[in-house]
Amino acid sequence: MRYPPIDGFWTWDVKRDRVYGDANLSDYFGLTLDEFSHGASLERCMQSIDVDDRPRVRLAIRKAIERKSGFREVYRVRSEKMGLRKILAVGQCYVDGVGEAALYPGWFVDLTKDATCEEQSLREIHNHVEQAKDIARSIGHDILSYLLDNVEEEVEQRLDGRLRRRRSS
Repeated sequence: MRYPPIDGFWTWDVKRDRVYGDANLSDYFGLTLDEFSHGASLERCMQSIDVDDRPRVRLAIRKAIERKSGFREVYRVRSEKMGLRKILAVGQCYVDGVGEAALYPGWFVDLTKDATCEEQSLREIHNHVEQAKDIARSIGHDILSYLLDNVEEEVEQRLDGRLRRRRSS
């Protein structure tokens, strides 16, 4: 999977509960660069995550630590400097000599600007599905054509929802 350019980095010292980060992380999470250079608690960072996303993010962090596995979540953060932003956070668990989670370095990308491209992407998907449906019909694949009808309907509903949200903004 290819990711867009990285917007910021962090390292979480799991055992000491200290998150260290760069200036961009500071901007997005609304903490000072001094807080991140000396290490902020995970809970302090969680306060910047949108209240509706927090339970899901907490659960994902807990599971990643328990499983000593990677972390990949999309969620919203809010800060005075950046406003409300949608980010993709990706991290990897590293264990100590006895196999306990010790360090969790990671990075994030800002997906907010990508949300504005969603409508254009949905229109492109719609065109491709329409073409695939025509091909399926022409070669007599009725079930495939039926399934593509359902996909097309789903895309149209998402497009309608995006258009309604934009009009009400």
